Amino acid sequence: MSSLSSSRTMKAVVFILSTVLLAHFTAVQGRNHAFETNNWKHRSRMPDNHHRRAMELEEVQKPQGDEKCPCLTYEQMNDDDSKFPAKLIEGLVWETASGGVWGADTYGLGCDYHDNDRGNCTSATCATEVPLPNNCDFSWCTRAFCYVDPNNCSLLNRPSPLFQNRFYSYATCGFMDSFTSHDRLSSLARRTFRVGFNANSGGWKGAYNRDGSFSTNDQWSGPMVDFIEQAAREGDFNLQITAPPDWLRNESKKFFGGSSFDYCVYATALGYLDLCVSSYTITDKRASVTPFFETYSDPIYLVTKVEDSSSNWEKFLQSFKTIFQPFTPQAWLLIWLFVLPILSLCMLFHERHTPGSVFPTTSPVLRVNKETGSKVIDHKKIPLRTHIGNSLYTTVLSLFTEYDQSVVSLGGKINVIALVSFNLTILTVYTANLAAILTQEYQVSTIHNLDDAIKAGYNFCAERKVAELVTTLHKVDIDKIVIDPVDLGGDGKPGFNCPKCQSRDRVFDYIRTEHSNASLYCNAAFASLEDLEVLQNNGAHCNKKIVGNSLAYQSLGFPIFDKEADGLVSLLYSVKYNGAIDRYLGSAEPENRCPAPSDNEGNSLTIQQLTGVWVLTFTLAFVGIVTTLVERYKHKKARKNDKEIVVNLRKVDQWGNPASHDIVVDGHRFDPGEFTLEPLSRSKSLERDCRIMSSRSLLNVNTSSSPTKSPKKSSKFYPRASSVLSKTRESTDEIDDYDSSDSGRC
Repeated sequence: MSSLSSSRTMKAVVFILSTVLLAHFTAVQGRNHAFETNNWKHRSRMPDNHHRRAMELEEVQKPQGDEKCPCLTYEQMNDDDSKFPAKLIEGLVWETASGGVWGADTYGLGCDYHDNDRGNCTSATCATEVPLPNNCDFSWCTRAFCYVDPNNCSLLNRPSPLFQNRFYSYATCGFMDSFTSHDRLSSLARRTFRVGFNANSGGWKGAYNRDGSFSTNDQWSGPMVDFIEQAAREGDFNLQITAPPDWLRNESKKFFGGSSFDYCVYATALGYLDLCVSSYTITDKRASVTPFFETYSDPIYLVTKVEDSSSNWEKFLQSFKTIFQPFTPQAWLLIWLFVLPILSLCMLFHERHTPGSVFPTTSPVLRVNKETGSKVIDHKKIPLRTHIGNSLYTTVLSLFTEYDQSVVSLGGKINVIALVSFNLTILTVYTANLAAILTQEYQVSTIHNLDDAIKAGYNFCAERKVAELVTTLHKVDIDKIVIDPVDLGGDGKPGFNCPKCQSRDRVFDYIRTEHSNASLYCNAAFASLEDLEVLQNNGAHCNKKIVGNSLAYQSLGFPIFDKEADGLVSLLYSVKYNGAIDRYLGSAEPENRCPAPSDNEGNSLTIQQLTGVWVLTFTLAFVGIVTTLVERYKHKKARKNDKEIVVNLRKVDQWGNPASHDIVVDGHRFDPGEFTLEPLSRSKSLERDCRIMSSRSLLNVNTSSSPTKSPKKSSKFYPRASSVLSKTRESTDEIDDYDSSDSGRC
C-alpha cells in the first residue's frame, strides 16, 4: 500500500509539474504570438477597477508606432545582448497602484497607455476630461507612448527618466509629450537663474537703469523687467542679477561686434548666463546661437522731417500764395474778370443819364488863359471810359467795405442787392477758408511712401539691424544707408552700431531735408515707432513724422541658455498669453507732449504766414504813390506846354459822391449853385460866418418864394448837398449878431 501511494503521489507531482510547465509554455507562446500579431494589450494584467477605466480610453491608431519611428519589439527589449536593457536607473522603485511591480520586459512595449495604473494616475480625475485642462498635472496618465530606437526614429523622442539606455516617444503613437511639458514647468520651482539686464538706449518697452547695462542694483524698471518678475513669481524661482565676465567681451566682439546686447547674447549662448532681459532684436545671427523667447513685434516706419525743402525764394512765393488759397485760380478768374465787371457795367447802365446819379454827362471846369489870365467856368463832357473805370472801382471797393454810393434808379437799387449778396457770400467763404489755412501747421511733403523717397534720391539713417531688415524686404540700395561713424567707435559700415553714438537717437538727430554730406546726414530714416514715441513724449523731435505704412516688423525677445530653454520658454509663453506683457506695455505707454493745434482756438500767426498780406497791402500803397506822382508830373508838364490850363471843378469821394468840402482855386471858392468863383476873406471869423451863412442860404432855397436856378444846379452837381449842409444847421443858431450888412464882405 505504501509503495502504491508513493507511486500515486509521484504521478500526481509529475502531472502537476507538467501542467504548470505546459501552461507556462503556452502563455509565453501566446504572448509572443500576440506581439507578432499586434493584438497584445497589457490591460489584462491591470486590476479590475483600472481595467474598466482603461477600457474607456480610445484605441491607439498605430499599436506598433509610425513607420517613421517604429516601437521596439519584445526581443529588442529583452534579449541578453540588447542595446536597450531593462535596467532601472539606480534608486528608482517602479510599483503599480495595487502594490505590484511592473514587468520591465513589457512596460513601454507597443503604443499603449502604459502609465494608466501608475502612481497618482488612479486618482487624477482631470486626466480623463475632454478637452484636457491646461492646469492638469497628470495628463500623461492617459497618453500612449512606446520605447523606440533613437537611431531609427525621425520623430520627437527623448531619453527615459526610468530606464538606462531607453528612449520613449509619444509622437510615434500620435500623442503630445505632455509628461515632458509638466516636467519642464515643475523643474523651474525653487531654482535660481542667472539673469543679465541690458539697459535699452531708446524706446519705452524695454529695460532701463540710469547706471547702464549689467548694473547689479535694484534700480531696474520697464515693462520687460515687470514681466520677468511676474514670470518668476508664477514659476516660483529666483532671479540673480549677474553680469557676464569681462574677459568674454573681446571674444563677443570678434563674433558679433561691439554691441553690449550682442555681448549678453554671446554670454547666454555659452552658458555664463541663463537668460538676458531687455528688448533684444531677434536677428538671424543671434537666433542661430541660442533660443529666444519672443516678447512683442515693433513696426518700422519711414520717418521724415516736417520742413519745406524749397529755396528761400520758393518759400516766399509759397507764403505769398497763401492768401489766394481759399479759392482755386479758376474761381479767382471768374470773380475778377466776369462777376465784378458785369455788375459794375450793370450799375453804369442803370445810373447813367439818370438825374442826380453819380455818373453825370458833364463836369464843371475852370479854363485859365495863360497869356491873358482870364478865367472862364465851362462844362466838359465826361468820357464813357472814365465812368466805366469809376464804376469798376466802386464795385471792387464794395468787397472790402460797406457799399456807400448813392443810387437813384430802381434798376440800380436792385443791382445793389445782387452785388451786396455776392460780396457777403464770397467774403464769408474766403474768411473761413483763409482762417483754416493760416492757423494750421503748414506741412507740405512730396514724400508719401518709401518709393517716393527712393525716386527723390534720398539717403537714410538707421540702426544696423533695422537697415538690414528693410534693405532685405524692400528695394533699397545698401549704399543709401548712412555709415557707422568711425570717430565714435563705429566700423564704417552701413547702419549705426557704434556703442558710444546713441544709435537710436542718432537716427533722428541727423535727419536733414537738405545736406551735402551723405556720410553724416540723411534725408529720412528707418526707425521704430517706439523710438519716436518716447522722444516726442519728452517734447523732442516734434518736427519728425512717420510716412506711409509700416515697412517691416522686427521681433524682439529674450535670449535663453539652450539647456534652460525648454522650461523657461514654456513658462514665459504661459505668462505672456495670460496678458502680462499687454498689461505692462499698456501702463507704460508714453503720451505725446509735442504741441498740437487746439480744437477751440487758433494758433498765433507768424510773419511768414502773413507774407501775402504784407506784399499785397504795400504793393497797392506803392501803386497809389506812383499814380499820384504821375498825375502831378502830367499836370506840371501841361502848365508849361499848354496855352490854357483846365482845372476840374467837380470833386468826388471814393464812392463817386460829391466831396463835402469847398473847392478853392487860387484863393477863390467855386460856388456850384451860382456857377461862379468868389474870393475868400482873409479873416477866419468872417470866413466861418460866411460859410455858415452860405449854408443857411442853401438850406432855405427850397422855402424861397423867388424861383432861381441855384437849387437845380446844386442838385445836379451835389445830389448829397442837403445831407452835408444839414450838419451846419445847428451852427447857424450861434450867430445872432449877423446882419445883411456883413454879406458884402463875404
